[in-house]
Amino acid sequence: MNTNMDASGGAEITLEKVDCIRERAGLSYEDAVEYLRQAGGDVVEALVLIERDMSAQRTRLIDKGSEIIEAIKDVIHKGNETKIKIRQNDKTLVELPVTAGVVGAMIAPQLAALGALAALATKCSISLEGPEPGPAGSPSPGSPGGVDN
Repeated sequence: MNTNMDASGGAEITLEKVDCIRERAGLSYEDAVEYLRQAGGDVVEALVLIERDMSAQRTRLIDKGSEIIEAIKDVIHKGNETKIKIRQNDKTLVELPVTAGVVGAMIAPQLAALGALAALATKCSISLEGPEPGPAGSPSPGSPGGVDN
C-alpha cells in the first residue's frame, strides 16, 4: 500500500483515500491529493473543502453569466434603437433595426449582399441612424448617430 504523510505531519494520505475523493468528487489524482493535504488526510474534511470550492466557483459562474446576459441585452437594445435606412432621393424605402439586419445577414449572407448591391446600383443611399438626441441636444451614450454610406 502506498502511503504518504501530509506536509504538516497529519494523517497519512493513502491510495484508498485518494480513490474515494476521486470517485465522489470526480477529481484528478493530483487535485484529490492536494485536497487531502489541505484537510490533514481527513477524507470528510477534504470533501467539505471541495464542496466549498465548487460552490464558490458556481457562484462566480452564475455572476459572470448574468453579466454576459445583461451585456447581450444592452447590445440588442442598442441595435433595436439604431436603424438601417435605405433611401432613394428623399423617399425612405426601407427602415429596419440593425438587429434585424444582422440576423438577416447571418441567415442569408448572399441575399443580404445582393440586396445591398441592388440598393447601391439603383442609386439608393444606405445609412445608420441612432436614436434621437436627448434633451441636452447630445446623442445617447454609445449611439452611432447618422452615418451615410
